[in-house]
Amino acid sequence: MSDSVSGSPDQDSAGAMEPVFIDFEGIDGSGKTTLSNRIAQYLIDCGIPVHHARDQGVFRSEISKAIRDLTRDPRFLRMSDVTEFLLYVARDTQMIDEYIRPKLLPGNLVFCDRYLYSAITHSHHARGLSREGVDKVLELAARDLWPDLVVYCDVDPLTSRLRKKIQKVRDKKKAGDFGRKGLMGIGFREEMRKGFLQLADEDPDNWLVIDNANSTIEESLQRIFNRIKDVLARKGYPEIPDPCWAELSSEEKPLGEFAAGSLEICKGEDEEGRRVALTDHFYSELDRLCENAAGFTALFTSGLDTPEAHALRAKVKDREPGMVAKGLGGLRSEEAMDLREELKDTVPVFVAGSLSGMGKNPRACQLRLELADVAPEQIALAVRGSDSEHAWELRDQLDKKVPDEVLMSLRGLETERAWEMRNDRTRDKYARALLESLGGIDSEEAWELRERFSDEFLPWVLISLRGLKSERSWQLREEHVCRAPKIIIKTIGCSNDPRAWDVRNASKLYAKEVLDSLSGLDSGDAWRLRMELKDKWPNTAVSSIGAGAQSERDWKFRWEILEGHPGNHLLAKHLVKAQLKSLSRRAKEEARKEEGAV
Repeated sequence: MSDSVSGSPDQDSAGAMEPVFIDFEGIDGSGKTTLSNRIAQYLIDCGIPVHHARDQGVFRSEISKAIRDLTRDPRFLRMSDVTEFLLYVARDTQMIDEYIRPKLLPGNLVFCDRYLYSAITHSHHARGLSREGVDKVLELAARDLWPDLVVYCDVDPLTSRLRKKIQKVRDKKKAGDFGRKGLMGIGFREEMRKGFLQLADEDPDNWLVIDNANSTIEESLQRIFNRIKDVLARKGYPEIPDPCWAELSSEEKPLGEFAAGSLEICKGEDEEGRRVALTDHFYSELDRLCENAAGFTALFTSGLDTPEAHALRAKVKDREPGMVAKGLGGLRSEEAMDLREELKDTVPVFVAGSLSGMGKNPRACQLRLELADVAPEQIALAVRGSDSEHAWELRDQLDKKVPDEVLMSLRGLETERAWEMRNDRTRDKYARALLESLGGIDSEEAWELRERFSDEFLPWVLISLRGLKSERSWQLREEHVCRAPKIIIKTIGCSNDPRAWDVRNASKLYAKEVLDSLSGLDSGDAWRLRMELKDKWPNTAVSSIGAGAQSERDWKFRWEILEGHPGNHLLAKHLVKAQLKSLSRRAKEEARKEEGAV
């Protein structure tokens, strides 16, 4: 969207119209950027000059962009909460002075994708700085400039995460990238969301809350337009044609078809019948999503190696080839391998990435060799932790093209050959990859490298603690768990060490990975933590049991959680996977019995 607007009001009529300032707020993945750009374009088409301070999510100020990069850089893990807050405010203040104020002229609308309110939710509600201190700084930054309307796009963090995951694949963004905020875990976004809703409650006249998870985009656009139209009328603008995006109803929406069906199945009495019915219901819902939400169909079939899942992939592979290929990760069936072959020329990067964990599977080995030149980064990572000759052949072939990924592929390898490659690359430019290669290695040589790079590359030092049990590793975890709970918790695995439970308790409000670390644990402590967090992260609470867990208590827990969240597709998928595991186990037992009888 450009600042140059055709069909603008003439100078005399514009003078009668007061400038209008509208802010769009929401957590990452809430849809605010999409909605603000759609509304802005419609108003421009109606002849209203709209100036977007963050068009398509990009700051109009180079200084603000630079400050944002600084606050996102994970190398600055030690940045204090107050420093971070002041930098956020500095970023927004520069935007106010450089772009927003100069554009607030008679007859102009200025749109902003996030304003100073985000600093309140981030630094007060999520980080814990005092509201009084935060407000004083913001008063100085704003200097009485506050929006005429704040549109808050509300979405639960799970939906936001799924949207971001799909969009990341569509945009072909590199996996594994993370910013400072990402080190905290999804719970950080939950605290920010609570903060936004509290701000909306404090000022209902100037805030509009849009339920952007349970509304269609057309319904959300219509609600925003209706409110903006009222603001423009108060400010002296001529009436704007209604786009008629959607008919709105004040009645509460009934449960969707999928949720209603899931709820009915949960209440059934026949255990086996419930499992079969839910499986059929789940696949039927994914088939329905194929037409208008193909990305979600591809996402929800990820990891499922069944005829029904493959049939659904066939329906959406042309529209969502990247998501379909990514969802094949670890699948070894002939159908999965055939689909990789079919997609390798269209989305080679995602096909290559799906080959991780496939070991010495002959077709996987052949595909790795074929894709090595077109997707070298992903192929190098696909042999991570492998000491096979096939893996070393690929490393030798790719070493000059993607030295970082080749280094990362050495994770956990303590062989002479692996250390020779590490010792050739101890310069700072290789530090991140070098540290990632040390995961699971507790030797003195490894610790010398960690200490050498700990000042500038601390997050990667912490990542390298994966699987370590030494005293030094626990000291580092305990020291930094408050700043990077997400990556710290990923390093403890399913440890039952008392210090692991301390780390879990310190991380449980922010990192759903706390539940991941319980995978397969059946102790009283593990179940107490599941019960404590089951409403906060129901999907992960259920998946932490493990699909292979088949006791009466395990299934009772699954059904109770699904009954509380019947519209949750991922939750239903976990139950389907558990049922598939049950059927597989039963088939193996019957086969053994038949062999014994013979």
